[in-house]
Amino acid sequence: MNFRHERMMNKPINQHFMKQILLLAGLFAFLPMGIKSQTYNYVPNALHIPFLTKKKDAALGIGWGRGDLSSAVEVQAVYSPLPHFAVMANYFGARDKNVRNRVKNGTSYALWEAAAGVYEQFPKGAASLFAGFGAGNLYSHYGLDRTADFNLNRWFVQPGLSYLNEHFYAGLALRLSYLDYRRGVVSYSIEEQYLQYIQNIEKDGPMFLPEIGMQCGIHLNPALIGIRLASIFPNTNSWDFSRINIGVSLAVNIQSASKKVATADESVE
Repeated sequence: MNFRHERMMNKPINQHFMKQILLLAGLFAFLPMGIKSQTYNYVPNALHIPFLTKKKDAALGIGWGRGDLSSAVEVQAVYSPLPHFAVMANYFGARDKNVRNRVKNGTSYALWEAAAGVYEQFPKGAASLFAGFGAGNLYSHYGLDRTADFNLNRWFVQPGLSYLNEHFYAGLALRLSYLDYRRGVVSYSIEEQYLQYIQNIEKDGPMFLPEIGMQCGIHLNPALIGIRLASIFPNTNSWDFSRINIGVSLAVNIQSASKKVATADESVE
């Protein structure tokens, strides 16, 4: 197929993609806009559900997520150095300088994690199994000089399924987490309700926390644009966890992008 013919064939498809982008943007607009200035003791980051098929596959993504009590930026990266083996790194940042400077009440939270795993391709899809470790810090300001500052660790195992075709992608994963609050400095003058949440965490921890993640969107090779959801399975009211994180994301399949550039160079020659 020559270059001119390819452009003519893609024109109606691109119009269809634009309609899907507008639809995704419209759906995201219905999510809660106002972030309450309240505290929480944990919020799930988006589950990283990559689509991997072969050695040297790689992807880099950035997303913006929000729940009822948090707003965060997320960065995710994955690379396959060997056939059927991959490593990933993720960052979740719901940082708030005004909270840490005690200007307003609320929570500032960040989590870094790394994982390694295996994957297997099947027609239009892939299955993966990752195991990893994360470390984070959670700082809450309750007004005046009342604060709580925690370091936490999270070990996890994550089986997942992903699907990708020319125009659409989707993913589903289960994350089985072992959450451990390692060190904390707490002002015991905070309100009794919030102090009770912290005491419950101390009493019940370390805790087993099953979480589920889903994602879907449009595939504009090499880009993936979509919506993702992360949610905690059990009731966490006694610990004051924010159970849901919904966001939009943009990821780029680096291997596909490099091939696209190489093909374009060859066409010019």
